[in-house]
Amino acid sequence: MPKATFYTHVSQPAVFACRLAVRAVRDGGRVLVWSDSADTLSRLDRDWWQQDVESFIPHEIWETNQSMPSATQILLATGHTLPTLPADITILNLSPDFWPDAPQPPERVLEIIGTSLEDLAEARERFRAYRQNGFDIEHHKMEGKA
Repeated sequence: MPKATFYTHVSQPAVFACRLAVRAVRDGGRVLVWSDSADTLSRLDRDWWQQDVESFIPHEIWETNQSMPSATQILLATGHTLPTLPADITILNLSPDFWPDAPQPPERVLEIIGTSLEDLAEARERFRAYRQNGFDIEHHKMEGKA
């Protein structure tokens, strides 16, 4: 059964996104960080390059109109259309996109939700969409933690 994990009330979403993606890779997977903003991806790319050498994980920006790199552990991408992905990739969704609507819905989606009322309202809509499409839902309230 596909699974969506929500991390809500995250005070610093960009910092948390970097840590969460690294943790997902260390748990044995590949991660696609999906954003609706090329600027967000550029900031994440820059932040990852500035990490300590010991904690650095290779990543690259993937242009979805080209073939997906097969060896890179973390891919950063944006687009107007959700791509078809291999089953073994985890999505870290930093956009308002609904991944159950993808051509082939992923088995694992991570959602980071900020602290604003708008962020929380958008998250509720995505939560319902995942549930209606048969995703198992997990929720972690990060208030005071991240």
